[in-house]
Amino acid sequence: MTEVAYEDVLKGLRTLGVRRGGAVLVHSSLSSFGYVRGGAGTVIGALQEAVGDEGALLMPSFQRGLEYDLVLRGCRFDLRNSPSEMGLITEVFRRSLGVVRSLHPTHSVAGWGRRARSFLEGHERCTVSCGWGSPFHRLCEAGGQILLLGVDHSCNTTLHFVENTSGAPTLSCKLFDPVVVDYEGREIVVPTYPHLPGLRRNYPKVEAVLKQAGAQREVRVGKATLRLVEAGEMWELVRDRIREDPLFLIEVFTPGPEESVWSSEA
Repeated sequence: MTEVAYEDVLKGLRTLGVRRGGAVLVHSSLSSFGYVRGGAGTVIGALQEAVGDEGALLMPSFQRGLEYDLVLRGCRFDLRNSPSEMGLITEVFRRSLGVVRSLHPTHSVAGWGRRARSFLEGHERCTVSCGWGSPFHRLCEAGGQILLLGVDHSCNTTLHFVENTSGAPTLSCKLFDPVVVDYEGREIVVPTYPHLPGLRRNYPKVEAVLKQAGAQREVRVGKATLRLVEAGEMWELVRDRIREDPLFLIEVFTPGPEESVWSSEA
């Protein structure tokens, strides 16, 4: 049996080039490593050590399901007790000491470290969950990194931001009013243009683009492949391709009879 220890994870992160004091958004699969001594807490501890408390460690902290379906059903997301359904590491992280979540009903991001709030604040003012002013935008703008722990780019939420702001036909024209409940129990309505249903993406195709440009590095820890991506470089590289072909990452587009396309300006 492959056994992974804290030191193995930390060494892998440092070999990849996770920057101390920097900002990193992590997508993860604990089971991909094999057996991890200490479980999710071991991985989180290594991530915190690699970034340092002066940086920002970020993770998705939202529920599963298509955004359009969630808002159509009247989404109500409570920061205090709605779990993260993005994997065990993210759920253990969101319950950890010092972790806060962004005020968004469909794409709340959890963060730890002194810089975390600068990425999370104001998310409730974004009418597009992964649009301008969102944590995903700020990560790219600040020269942050995206870390894929045992998962591929199909889990890379920041690619939604790149699509949404580069001219891809990704967003509904209908405005919904989902609700997020803050830490004081106050309900906040967040007007949202959700992602359209019926769009099948091919996000893993960006890997070849990133590797060719030197914007992605990889290392193996246990059975898992760890990929580290420079978020700002990814934004520029993929944005240019979407501007040339708005369907660059879209394989199937089958909107329903009442749906239409609305896309923010690039």
